[in-house]
Amino acid sequence: MARRTRFLFWLLACGLTLVACNGGGDASDPGVIGGDAINGDIFITAAGPLCAQREMGGNCVQPTSSSTDELALHKAMTDPDPKSPMINFDISGFIIESPLTKGGQGSIDMSYSSYGLARRHVQAGRNSFIVDGRRYGNANHLRNTDIYYTREQGGGGAYFTFNEEMGHNPAWDFSFVEGEGVTNKKGGAGWYAKLGLLTDQTDAPRTRKVTYVGAYYSLSGTAKDLNENGTDVLNIGVTYEAELDLHTGSLSGVSIDYTDPKAQRHTRLKLPDLTFKHSRLYGLSKTQRIDIEIDGPGEDLRPGAPHPDTPRTRHDFTIEALEGEILGKQAALIHLVGAGPKGIFQIMLYRKELSEFMDDHVINYPLTPAKP
Repeated sequence: MARRTRFLFWLLACGLTLVACNGGGDASDPGVIGGDAINGDIFITAAGPLCAQREMGGNCVQPTSSSTDELALHKAMTDPDPKSPMINFDISGFIIESPLTKGGQGSIDMSYSSYGLARRHVQAGRNSFIVDGRRYGNANHLRNTDIYYTREQGGGGAYFTFNEEMGHNPAWDFSFVEGEGVTNKKGGAGWYAKLGLLTDQTDAPRTRKVTYVGAYYSLSGTAKDLNENGTDVLNIGVTYEAELDLHTGSLSGVSIDYTDPKAQRHTRLKLPDLTFKHSRLYGLSKTQRIDIEIDGPGEDLRPGAPHPDTPRTRHDFTIEALEGEILGKQAALIHLVGAGPKGIFQIMLYRKELSEFMDDHVINYPLTPAKP
């Protein structure tokens, strides 16, 4: 089938928030807890005001939640002044390898050859980015919320995406995509990450437990043609509630056995409890193996899909590595990302009292209270 060349940069801005939960959870235990959680290892030490501390090379140390706010950070990163400082970030994201091949009738087809996970060092400032030494500049404002940067040497580019109404949502983050080596002829690899401020001890919640609401989203498949009507891609979104225990640093898991009534896709997995330290996923939680099953109609670009002639497919894949961060003031947002060779998932959890920002108020898996 003749197919359009499809790039993956829409995933973070659209696809991976398909279940659009821009809200999160309130504390389920109103009691104030002691310094063992607030001053302990769960949250990172505050970095101080933005750019008050510098690394040896002169860059600003990575800011934390009490260092600055969304508007000020955005302004500092996009300031074109060549004398303005660069800001250091170490962030995690998933990788999708997407080579291009020539198809029938002169079409160019994209496939997803492999998936992965990587933590990269990002320097942001002067309206440019440096990712593990690769420089991106020549900013092109595509829309009010998107800036595209061209790689200075070699193929590829970077996308920086932000909220058009900055400053209005406490559970904010920036989306960043690096298209390393991407060309119109060969394709390349996309690295998809979230850039935010780690919750520090100054901004930590004072309650024992915090409840979150958010969305799980997975993507898997080769993107190759199944027939003339569909390709081997399956994605699905599921909303659920979770609870973060500030005494132990444990985030509750969830067992999912869900069928999307519109997409007609079914998925099954068990997400275990996970542990955080210094506002990041910690220890054995990062090496949990999570088996995922998903089946249903493949990707069909025709309006109203799926149709009776949309081909069906099934994916069984394993997540082999996880990364996660607690972001924002009062631990407003938790971001989790996992990957294996055949698929990825991303989870965005928001404090429940911020539910006014949610687009989808249906919770597929409400929190099950712990037994006394």
